[in-house]
Formats: sequence, structure tokens, C-alpha cells
Amino acid sequence: MTLNIISKQANRNRITGPKKVLDNTLKGLDAIGVNYVFNQPINEYDYNWIHDNQEAIIEAGFVGKAVLVGPNTAVLPSDLPLFRKKLPQGSIYIHPGFWSAEVWRFLGYSESRLDFWPAGINMEEFIATPREDKSKILLYFKQRELSLLEDIKKIITNLGFEYILIHYGFYKEQEYKKALKECRFGVWIGCSESQGIGLQEALATDLPLIVLDATSIFDTVSLDLQSSYQYNFPKSLQAIKTTSAPYFDSRCGIIIEDIKGLKKSIQFMGEHIDKYKPREFVEENLSLEISAELLVGYFEQMDNQESKSYNYQKLSKILYYFGLFFQKWAWIWIWRKIIR
Repeated sequence: MTLNIISKQANRNRITGPKKVLDNTLKGLDAIGVNYVFNQPINEYDYNWIHDNQEAIIEAGFVGKAVLVGPNTAVLPSDLPLFRKKLPQGSIYIHPGFWSAEVWRFLGYSESRLDFWPAGINMEEFIATPREDKSKILLYFKQRELSLLEDIKKIITNLGFEYILIHYGFYKEQEYKKALKECRFGVWIGCSESQGIGLQEALATDLPLIVLDATSIFDTVSLDLQSSYQYNFPKSLQAIKTTSAPYFDSRCGIIIEDIKGLKKSIQFMGEHIDKYKPREFVEENLSLEISAELLVGYFEQMDNQESKSYNYQKLSKILYYFGLFFQKWAWIWIWRKIIR
């Protein structure tokens, strides 16, 4: 089997969420012995994974060959390219987690099967760490109300703990890795996460977490740190329950939905720290090899169909960029880049 991976991350160096998804998946594919190439025409390969490239979604429609799409191609169905055919029969669109797939169902997407797939976590990079200091707590904060952060700082301090603050958008990965080694457990105040790779990397180091859950997309408060496009979700999505920890069980820690439960949760975790086995959970569910096997398994569920032999890459690129003229988000993104 040779997998054609269509991804804009292949030649990028800057670490982003999609880049980490690709890099970790490549390590997993290497580990299970799957060959792959990058960004080749869809008509030339039986197995095509469109990781994050919308032009290739248009191309797949012309070629007529079933493809695996996602998880980093579009936020909502309305963000898919305008000038395209429907995905070919047998295609599968994968999301990073269950609730984001449910959002697409709720919004009426039906042209292909929807499923969810988590990218693997590098267990060799994020290793189990012996922790002798019992006084420090990791305090991770991402896109929630700042007043919530201040209240949680007071609770931690009043219980006699120190904390190391990791504030999303204001830290480097090495700072995060250092904090993971120095803290006994963590308090995680995140937004709605379709997968939550950063949280799972913490779990991989055997750090149990107390997660103050974000149960709605609208719990997210963006500081717009880079003047990037701010996504406006339809108000109807208030009906969809989200989470900050879509891959999590009792071995990983405690999930609470109200700050009122934080004090008791910190006390309980401090007294029963040995009962938690978060790394065990990651090894069983989110290792690089398990993730890669799940990805490859989707292709075993597709029928290899007769398809057109023509290379539609250039036409697809033209149609994609032409379609951007009619997308509101594209104009806002361009304007913000100009005024930065």
C-alpha cells in the first residue's frame, strides 16, 4: 500500500495543530510500515488522504475516486470549496473528535460518511516523568474568560499550592515541557477541543488533570492575538454539547463543569494521586501506531472504483481561488493581514 497524502503541512517548519497532526501520523505510518508520498495527483493512486488541502477536494470530485478527507480541511460544511462536485461515493470525512462530527450532522452534511479519528501522541517525546515536588500545579489556560483564571489562581493559592501558568498563545513548547516535569498534577481550563493534543501530551507524561470543561462552542473567548479571522458560529450550535477533553477516562483525572467543584477536586487529587494512570490511557488509545492503524483502516472500508485518468490539479486550483472571491471569511482574512 502507498498512501498519497495531500497536505499543505508537508514542507512547513512552524509547529501548528495541523502540522503536529501530520508529523505524528508520519511517525506512526513509519512504525507500521506504510509507504507514502506527498501531494501527487489523485488519479494516480488508489489510496488518497486529503489532510488539509481544499483544492484536492475539488480534484476528488472530478476524478470520481473515493478519498479520505480531514481532519484539517474545514471548520463547518459551509467552508468547503464552492465550485466543486460532491465527494465521490464511498468517501469518508473524518473529524478529530466525536462532537465536531456531530456538529456537521446537525448542520445537515450528508454527502459522505462522517467519522472521527484522533492523531497519535508521541510517547517517546512526552515520556513518563517522576515527580518529587508535591507543591506545584500546572495551570493551563486557553481562551476562556480572564476572570475565571483569576478566580482559579486564588483557589490554588489558598489551598497552599504553587502553580506554573501555561497561557495559550504566550508560551513556547519548551516552556510547556519543562512545566510538565515540575508539576504534580494539573488544572486545565481550555476551550472546546475537537481533539486536544496538548492535553493528551500532558497525560502522556503521566500527569493527571482536573479539567474545567467547556460544554459549548460559545464558552471560547478569543484574544485575537494575531489579528486572525474570528469564526462566528451559528447560534443553533448552542444545542451541541462540546468538551475540552474528548479523549479522557477516570484514569486521566477529573472533569468538572463548574468552578464550584474545583476546590474539592484539587484536594481529592492531591490525596489520591496514585490512583490515576493517564499515560496508560494514552498508550491504549492514542499511540502513534494505534492512530496510524485506525487511519489505514478507513481505506480498507472503501471500494476502489474505476475513475478518470486525467490530472485535475491545475483546474482544481483555479476553481478554488476563484471561489474565494465569494467567501466572506477570505475577505476578512485578507483585510486583517493588510492592517497588521
